[in-house]
Order: sequence, then structure tokens, then C-alpha cells
Amino acid sequence: MSEGSASTIPTIRIRIETLSDLVFGLALSIGSITLIEHIPTDAAHLINDVELFAFSFLIVVGIWLGYTRIIAVLPVETAGTLSLNLALLFCVALEPFLYYVFQTAPNGFLNFSSAAYALNTGSMMALLAGMMYAVIREEAHGKAHRLREGSVRNFKVTMVSQAVGSALFLVSAFEIFWVSIPVFGYLRFLLWYIALGTFFASRSFSGLRTKRGERTQDRDGTPASVV
Repeated sequence: MSEGSASTIPTIRIRIETLSDLVFGLALSIGSITLIEHIPTDAAHLINDVELFAFSFLIVVGIWLGYTRIIAVLPVETAGTLSLNLALLFCVALEPFLYYVFQTAPNGFLNFSSAAYALNTGSMMALLAGMMYAVIREEAHGKAHRLREGSVRNFKVTMVSQAVGSALFLVSAFEIFWVSIPVFGYLRFLLWYIALGTFFASRSFSGLRTKRGERTQDRDGTPASVV
């Protein structure tokens, strides 16, 4: 690799990271701005609006948490990685719009609008899992050694949880899951909550593994794995 081409790689990474920060920041900002258009008239309405926003917030933040871990170790200069990155950012930018349409949709349009949101969210998780797989594959093939052994295992756990979450969101878009159930309203929404819980449960599992590694290091002086 020539000196000139090598010098462009940090520039590409910096620009993509800057664009990513902007897209994630706008997605969160737009999501909160949409609340202004629906001024609550009573306590129940206020609580409902906050709960709806919290769900979208957790989705975007969950994707961002996984993304920041990946972008720190995954080369962004390759065509495949760049394509995954841009596709993910497109879905993130689309998320607040689809969520707003889903929130404000009349009953006759609620099925289709919620299915569209499920497909977009499932795509985000699938793309994130794909980027994690690229990191793990590079480590396995010896192309890069940016992670310790414990971190690779944590990446695998998170990748599987993202894949499971993606499958739940994508499958929920089918008409068969648009059936009414107690508490959650529709079976589709229950699958969404399970998918979101799966992701954050994997984050907690990774955190517990890291703490156990730190305690092991304190006892016998062996290096602890980092997340």
C-alpha cells in the first residue's frame, strides 16, 4: 500500500464516524421533536407518549452501543464494510420517520405501518450482526488482532443476540402476528419487547463476564479480557 493511499484511511474513518454521530444524533433529536406535536391533555396521555418515545430511544441507543464497539475495531475502508455501514445509517435515519408514522397511523393503517417499522428495525439489527460477524471473521482468519479472547466471545454473544432480535422483528411483520392479545395489544408488539430484551440481556451478560475477568486478574494476576 502506497503512502498516499495509507494516509487516506484515517480520513475515511474520521469522516464516517462523524457522519455516523450526526445520523444517530439526528435520529434521537427528531424522535423527541415529534413529541411536541402531540401535547398531552392528561396524565395517562403523557405517560403513554413517554413510554412510546422510550421504546424508540432504546432501539436507537441499543444500535448505537453495538455500533460504537464495532467501528473501533472494524476497518471501514473496504467496499463491503462501507456498504454495510451506509445501509445501517440509512435505516437509522429512517427509524424516527417510520416510528412517527406508526404512532400516528389510524387503525386501518396501523398494521402496515407497524410492519414497515418492524422490517426497518430488523434490518438494522441484521446489519449490525453482519458487521460483528466481519470482525469475528477477521480475528479468526488472523487478518487482525484487535480483540482479546474474552472480547471475541462477547462479540459472538452480542452478534447472536442481534441476529435473534433481527429475526423476531422481521418475522413479526407477517400478518399472522397481527392478532390481539391481553396487555400488549398485539402479538407483534410482544415480539418487539422480547427482541429488545434479548439485546440488553446480552449486554448485561458481557458486563458480568468482564467483571469476573477483572476479579480473576485481581486474584492471580492473569490478564482480564475487555469488552
